[in-house]
Amino acid sequence: MHFKIVVLFFLGLLQLHCFAQTSSWVPNKPVRLIIPQVAGGGADAIGRTIGQALSEKIGQPVIVDNRPGINGGLGVDVLMNSPADGYNLILVFTSVMAINPAVYEKISYSPLRDLKPLGSVCEVPLVMIASSKVPANTMGELITALKKDSKSVFGSSGGNGSFSHMLLEMVNTKAGVKMSHIPFKGEAPVIAHILSGQDSMIYISTPATIIPHIQSGRLKALGVTTAQRMPQIPNIPTFMEGGLPDFNESFWYGLAASANTPSHILEAYYKAVNETANTDTLQTNLSKLGCNSLPLKASDFTEKIKSDIAKYSVIAKSVNMKVD
Repeated sequence: MHFKIVVLFFLGLLQLHCFAQTSSWVPNKPVRLIIPQVAGGGADAIGRTIGQALSEKIGQPVIVDNRPGINGGLGVDVLMNSPADGYNLILVFTSVMAINPAVYEKISYSPLRDLKPLGSVCEVPLVMIASSKVPANTMGELITALKKDSKSVFGSSGGNGSFSHMLLEMVNTKAGVKMSHIPFKGEAPVIAHILSGQDSMIYISTPATIIPHIQSGRLKALGVTTAQRMPQIPNIPTFMEGGLPDFNESFWYGLAASANTPSHILEAYYKAVNETANTDTLQTNLSKLGCNSLPLKASDFTEKIKSDIAKYSVIAKSVNMKVD
């Protein structure tokens, strides 16, 4: 036991030494990682997995602080009111950085003015699921049914201005149809409603909780939002295969710091986050949570955020998608 403790101690020193050799700044106490979602959810699991890997890279504990609210915006407010000293980071994702600026009429932060993206880590494909009453088993059949009768299928979401709402409107636009939107309060209740089979309804869902229902036949899956099929459900075609051109959307995750963080600290994290994101162990662990690898460097991640804000703003404006 004593030998094991000594080995672990020296491994920790070695990791810290390697980080120090490539950086002018090294943390000397625990780092807080704000996760702007509830504990126990999908984002929390992904954030904790990333935090553990980052901890091993920087040689200090990464302590998770869950701050849900305002579609992730509350966590950003917490970060902005914390010292910009390298000891406060935030898990960022599509809603926080690209959807909120596109749909909220009043938002307390500007993603690229108030935050510094440190790098992306992974992305999650989404799956369109359908209740048993939907008169379609493929995306093509769904589009045909909706063009015959726009009221034959309802489109649901996890709430007004949510990512699932945005994807629903993108499907409407690209397919030339108009599904009526029914917002729910979160993903769990809409999945439960679709499983009940009460209505002819579709929902574009994160995969973690629905794949077992797809595999058992309780839910129909009409398509995957990314350009590539999901290995967990390889028989489900992509939206593009189903007739929606250039449809390649995912829910991505990364890390950010306050924009007021000193540049030498940011430089240290740019390198640490990118190296962490490229480790096989982390990506293997994230794949178990339904994630695909997306290790973008800080500059490329920033450009992706800019592009996504512009894209989602156009969609939101075209359908008057606003959240007070």
